[in-house]
Amino acid sequence: MKRALPSPALTWLPHRQPYSERFGDVYRSQSGGLAETRHVFLEGCGLPHAWRDADVFVVAETGFGTGLNFLATLDLWRRTRHFKARLHYIAVEGFPLSHDELRECQERWPELRQVAQALLRVYLHPQPGFQRLVLEGGRVILTLLFGEVREMLSTLEARVDTWFLDGFSPEKNPQMWTAEVLSEVARLSKPGARLATYTAAGEVRRNLTAVGFNVVKTPGFGAKSEMTRATFHGSETAKELLAPWFARAPTGHVKSGHAAIIGSGLAGTATAHALNRRGWQTTIIDRHPEIADEASGNSVGVLMPRLTASPNVDGRFYAAAWRTMLDHLEEFSDDGIALSRNRCGVLQLAVDGDDDRLKAIAESGALPEPLLFHVNATEASEIAGVALAQSALYFPQGGWLNPKLLCAAMARNSHLEMNKNVNGVRRAGGQWEVLDDQSRTITTANIVVFANAMNATTMPELNWLPLSARRGQISFLKAQAANLRCVLGYGGYITPAHKERHCLGATFDWTDDAFGEQAVSDDDHTRNYNDLAAALPSFAKTLPPEIIEGRAAIRCTTPDHLPVAGPIPDHAAYLRDFADLRHGYPWARYQSATYHSGLYVLAGLGSRGLVAAPLAAEMLACHISGEPWPMERELSNALHAGRFLIRDLKRLRV
Repeated sequence: MKRALPSPALTWLPHRQPYSERFGDVYRSQSGGLAETRHVFLEGCGLPHAWRDADVFVVAETGFGTGLNFLATLDLWRRTRHFKARLHYIAVEGFPLSHDELRECQERWPELRQVAQALLRVYLHPQPGFQRLVLEGGRVILTLLFGEVREMLSTLEARVDTWFLDGFSPEKNPQMWTAEVLSEVARLSKPGARLATYTAAGEVRRNLTAVGFNVVKTPGFGAKSEMTRATFHGSETAKELLAPWFARAPTGHVKSGHAAIIGSGLAGTATAHALNRRGWQTTIIDRHPEIADEASGNSVGVLMPRLTASPNVDGRFYAAAWRTMLDHLEEFSDDGIALSRNRCGVLQLAVDGDDDRLKAIAESGALPEPLLFHVNATEASEIAGVALAQSALYFPQGGWLNPKLLCAAMARNSHLEMNKNVNGVRRAGGQWEVLDDQSRTITTANIVVFANAMNATTMPELNWLPLSARRGQISFLKAQAANLRCVLGYGGYITPAHKERHCLGATFDWTDDAFGEQAVSDDDHTRNYNDLAAALPSFAKTLPPEIIEGRAAIRCTTPDHLPVAGPIPDHAAYLRDFADLRHGYPWARYQSATYHSGLYVLAGLGSRGLVAAPLAAEMLACHISGEPWPMERELSNALHAGRFLIRDLKRLRV
């Protein structure tokens, strides 16, 4: 099996001691791995006392390894946290163990069996970049950064309370301990952050001192006579890597409050789900009588990621979003929530000479092989159950589900205000009032999230946002191809038979009618069928064009085809404060961005909303709560609403 990330070359020494042949070093002290973790890291950082009064506590680790430090931390957290507290644990690992290797290592600590099983349920296939795993019903968030340590830390945005420095020894793996790495540790640290590591190497201690830590040597564990503990004193030398126009919005909302969310489609319900996990009360407001009554209301939505051959922002976002969506679906499955999901797999077929590009995507390592395979035409035919002439990308976890049922599942812990047309918001008494078209208050909330697609641009705070309307229509065909076993994608798509019909789709057309009811068009039915016939002529002959019914709706898109997720910029302040971008002046000239306090947006999901919504909503929830970001800074910037204003300033359009 091809491995997207390099292996540590795990082997076993006598007495079942895990050992990395790549680094020539053991993963743990032979005199007691768990006892060493507790002495060096937990006691070394003053845990559990340090998190006693924290609502959100952030631990970061260099060197995830066997996961022992995380398991010991989670075990202690379970026993000592207060009721509503949440733990973020961030760990960097450049050479991750496979699921089976991790399980084998963790069998050595039977007293941690319960927390180890919880980790193994969500730790499946490491992939490059950020990977966020949810445990304890959302009370514990594990964010794994798979890649080279300095690169990963330099892309992270977080405020860390406690650091565990636990890579292989400085002699065996010096890249983990460089001055550049420790400078990133300082950049990410809160004032007063505590740090511990098993090594007392002089260069490590000097580098920590240089970046703002007060460093002391203390007794080590076992054969190690000394170890290092340190406290960050808030040095101002750490470089800010976040551009001022993408600066964090000031937030007083780390503690949960009440959020009003306008829109009950994928964007709104995914936001509600992300905030509910954080203890927020949420009210979803929609102008329709039923939840997800617009583009998210289709009875069939195809599940597949949008990948690219080059590691650009677009491809990286959707690769990460794919994993987040799959984790969401497993969570709902574990909770016994039915989504009418068919995990039949998806074949993205090579059409119009597309085979080289699809091969490059598979070879890029954007997704590990258990989640993505490149297959030839014979293999594709065997998977699909019908004869195919094209090679393909195969997504085994793909398929289709009912988006309306997914929205209902994500909104299950929210209060619903349906048949309410939102006409604006008003600041009153330190909160936001959401107003109807008679200027009556629908609800009052700490924050408001606009997740109502094109309707968001009718609000004065967002009338500048360049959202566009695309009309999409799906068609249902009488089932004829009983042997079709998976979704076939070819630009359009066709699903296997369900309830004696196939779903065929979908058009994606510009329209000026962004707000009207969308009638089903016979011409669009014909186009959907003709697209199938052009891509798969032999297969299409087995499907007479007998259209049973269809559905049309408006999809909301952005110029760069990425969602908008984050705080809402103050349009006038942006144009004033960043006016000199027209002249190319550097960052240092500018103050931090100004936002509409307590107002946020999630929109522009386009035709990939099923995949994009959960990760975009998680990013939005982290903006709101001030928590560590679930993606690289470059990806978050690419979702920021202010990106359009900054581009226009640089291009002299405003």
